Amino acid sequence: MSRRLRIRSLTVATQKTAHTFHFAEPFTLVTGTVSMGKSTMLMLIKHGLGGRAALTPAVKKHVTYVDLAVQVGDATLTIRRKVIDDGGTVDLLEPGSKLPSGSLPLTARSSDDATLSRLLLKEMDVPAERIPRSARGLNAKTVALTFYDIFAYCYVQAKEIDRSVVGHLDFHRNQKRLAAFDLMFGLIDSRLLELKRQRNEAKEEARKAEKDVAAVERFIVESGQPDPEALRVSRLKVLGELRKANTLLEEIRQEVEALTEQDRAARRALGEAISKARATRARLGEAQEVVAWREAALGQLQIDLAKTVRLSSAARTLAPFEFLSCPRCMQALSQRSAPSGHCLLCLQDEPEVDLDDSSVSTEELTRLNNQIAESEQLLSMERYRLLSLIEEADEAERSVELLHREYDQATASSVSPRMDAVAARSVAVEALRQRLRDIDRGMTQWNRLESLRLRVRQLKKDERALAVDIKHHEKGLQRNRAQVQELSRRFAREVEYLGIPIEGEAHIDQGTYLPMVGTTSFEDLQASGGGASTALNIAYHLTLLQHSIDDPNVMLPDLLIIDSPRKAIGNSEADRELGRRIYRRLQLLSDSNLNKVQIIVADNDPPSDLTAAVPAIRLTEGRSTVPGVPNTGVGEGGRVEDFETD
Repeated sequence: MSRRLRIRSLTVATQKTAHTFHFAEPFTLVTGTVSMGKSTMLMLIKHGLGGRAALTPAVKKHVTYVDLAVQVGDATLTIRRKVIDDGGTVDLLEPGSKLPSGSLPLTARSSDDATLSRLLLKEMDVPAERIPRSARGLNAKTVALTFYDIFAYCYVQAKEIDRSVVGHLDFHRNQKRLAAFDLMFGLIDSRLLELKRQRNEAKEEARKAEKDVAAVERFIVESGQPDPEALRVSRLKVLGELRKANTLLEEIRQEVEALTEQDRAARRALGEAISKARATRARLGEAQEVVAWREAALGQLQIDLAKTVRLSSAARTLAPFEFLSCPRCMQALSQRSAPSGHCLLCLQDEPEVDLDDSSVSTEELTRLNNQIAESEQLLSMERYRLLSLIEEADEAERSVELLHREYDQATASSVSPRMDAVAARSVAVEALRQRLRDIDRGMTQWNRLESLRLRVRQLKKDERALAVDIKHHEKGLQRNRAQVQELSRRFAREVEYLGIPIEGEAHIDQGTYLPMVGTTSFEDLQASGGGASTALNIAYHLTLLQHSIDDPNVMLPDLLIIDSPRKAIGNSEADRELGRRIYRRLQLLSDSNLNKVQIIVADNDPPSDLTAAVPAIRLTEGRSTVPGVPNTGVGEGGRVEDFETD
């Protein structure tokens, strides 16, 4: 039987309050006048399941979150999703409480990430497959089939009900629509998808390898590379020349080694002389620093001595005098008061000065004179040492210069010519090695070309083998292909049962899985009026649902949501009768398959006899979809389905 997916309840919460709408019965009708939120309610169900829904300004302004209780397979889940800034996640609530038990992202960042889509597919026992991104399998890129690709077969939106079947007019969705149909009805399986992925990967790799082959061939031609045989002959010749050149180079190096042994002693002596000269220069620099320091210290002592002499002379000279005016500005000091024992001029403590006693100054002068004498003696010693080091450094440098001349004269006549010969022969060896590297690069290009050609042949062989495996596996699934023919027959009976006014035979195309009338495609049927298109779209979904109930292998969920089936049928008596037949068929399908199917229909103009016979959620200004908002629509002339999905 079909995969179980039931909507149990929807709670719409605002900042102030919340409404809970229950969907306990197999058939639930959502009614109410225009702008009470019928389409909004269905969009919020889709939003709660993690899908991309069209949300009106009223929803975005007032609704904070929705709680959606669903039964998926044998599991009962309550999903909470915010309306604005949901962060790309939903919360799963604990059964019987409103406490979050965990959260799940809506989009996977890697193939191993758990998402809400993967959880729902797992609970419905539907494999989470990946399909080729290109309809013709031109490359190995794949895209995931998600729960929302399956759910698209369960939700007939008002925007698409008379113009599109499961969004087939959307080029980007159509490839996944076809793949979801194939998966649900057993026309593909995991093994077939994996074989196709491997084939596409081999095809893409072969195409890349062929481009590499062309690039390498072009490079070989443009660079004028000889053929592989000529390169091998050239390589053998260059190797012989390289061996001879290396032998000659080794011989001259041995001669140079014998000669250089003789001048090693001279080089050692020269090195020792250079080291001695450097050490002497270092000591000379240190001595110069010491002399400079002692000269600075002596100068400072001489300055201190002169200062002390001036201070002592000034104290004795000025002590007897009493200042009557300021020596700077010449203002009188007679009106100025100062504490006892303080200078009337600077207001500081007056030192006691004995005009007859100069012992303090004499002691200080003696100390400074002694220090100056000692410093002059030490400076004289350091200057003498500095002169000695200057002579020693000059002698060491003369010795280095002499040894250098002797070494240059010795090597100029013996070692230098042979060193020149070593350099010349080294250049010749390196030139041969470069020729060898050029030949090896040419051979590498030929080897790479041959390797790429082998890879192309192997990849094409693998591609052919995989194509055979795919064909063989598709034959095993061919028996399921008969389901499409059976669906087509059932669809024709459904169209006949509903009495849809068409000219031609109704059937389902075997390649596109879309409803057709004769040779007329679904979108072309709109020229004859949207009522027939709407009815055919509903008949198509009823056919798929009924078939999935009867066949246990079909993976289509047992849920059907239809938004505004009366939307484009028309208002003539014949149109209204067609609408009544559609509703009677929905009721019959629900009644004859109790506990096997759930149908939710939103409409503002259902037949009156149906509204009394089936459970209904009646939306009013006092109890609209958005609590406290009497008009949840988008204003005059606007519809929910006209809004782009978030």
